[in-house]
Amino acid sequence: MSNQVVIEPQKGWFRVNFKELFEYRELILFLAWRDIMVQYKQAVFGVAWALIKPVFSVLVFTLVFNKVAKLSSGGIPYPLFTLCGVVAWSFFAESLTQSTVSLLNNTNLVTKVYLPRLVIPIASLGLPTVNFVVSFILLVILMGIYRYTPLKTIIFFPVSLTMGLSIILGMGFFLSALCTKYHDIKHAVPFIIQMWFWITPVAYGMENIPERLKIIFFLNPMTWVIQSFRWSLLGVGEMDWQRCLITGLCSMVVLLGGLFYFRRMEGDFADVI
Repeated sequence: MSNQVVIEPQKGWFRVNFKELFEYRELILFLAWRDIMVQYKQAVFGVAWALIKPVFSVLVFTLVFNKVAKLSSGGIPYPLFTLCGVVAWSFFAESLTQSTVSLLNNTNLVTKVYLPRLVIPIASLGLPTVNFVVSFILLVILMGIYRYTPLKTIIFFPVSLTMGLSIILGMGFFLSALCTKYHDIKHAVPFIIQMWFWITPVAYGMENIPERLKIIFFLNPMTWVIQSFRWSLLGVGEMDWQRCLITGLCSMVVLLGGLFYFRRMEGDFADVI
């Protein structure tokens, strides 16, 4: 008698088999490593691109916002102030862009191979994570140059990372699932991210924003992710614990909402992609 394995879909839109995801950890690492190799294997500058992009961003923002617009940076050297925001924002923007197209870029896996579909958008965070680590090392070096040592506030650094990662995963699950049905989403997301950047205090402090416009920034969850990221590392920036708590709750809602939508659409991926 031959052994037969029957694969049945899990019931429930929220149910996630974490044990199965753990069993596929090697596939997650393989897919992540593949993306990293595709990005850097034949690149002239290799991993240096992860340094070149933030460096040039800081140079441009320093020229435009600090030298021309004369915006303040809360007493922190402007290159350091800006790099801190750029590192956090770049991780968010790259992760969202990669996860949105993750299912489309792995159509053969989705349509021909059984695996937990959540593996694919999770693995897509591998390349942005490598870029984040490299640029974060640059940030640490710059902190050393300016003699800024981690303050007591650094204990809150994991909290800011958790909030940002929750938003990234939730939106990534939602957009990757939506993109299987509406392929033009992959063109809309970079534009949305670009517009989103300008209403997020990445290259300027909240003290530079007129009072009548602050409500727009307060409603932006990434405002408080960036603020908490910068505050925990540099001890600068306007921190509102009530709004940070609300942002933390919103990040959990985004994560659960994205997971809910992904699970709801998962059964149709192979048919609509």
